[in-house]
Amino acid sequence: MKDIFSGYEVVTYHEAKALSILMEHYAQSDMCGEPLCFGFNNWTGYYYIAFENYSLQIVLDNRMNLLWMTTDIETGEEKYFDSEEEAAEYLDTLE
Repeated sequence: MKDIFSGYEVVTYHEAKALSILMEHYAQSDMCGEPLCFGFNNWTGYYYIAFENYSLQIVLDNRMNLLWMTTDIETGEEKYFDSEEEAAEYLDTLE
């Protein structure tokens, strides 16, 4: 995975659009204000916002579909959800 802000002099339209969509959903979420990082997963082609203190990411896939992804720290299993609420409910079951 790479940090999409490092080593770039120019941001492409696609990168700017992805960040715009991710930030819009971040600003409207319950996670707003939590420490985060941006990135791009070379393997999946997904842009994401990952939260430092939670096993949760806001993910934008190749077709610009927004998903909420959880990661089970114990197993590494990743699950995708259509809403923040669904993802949060699932995370609660892991604790």
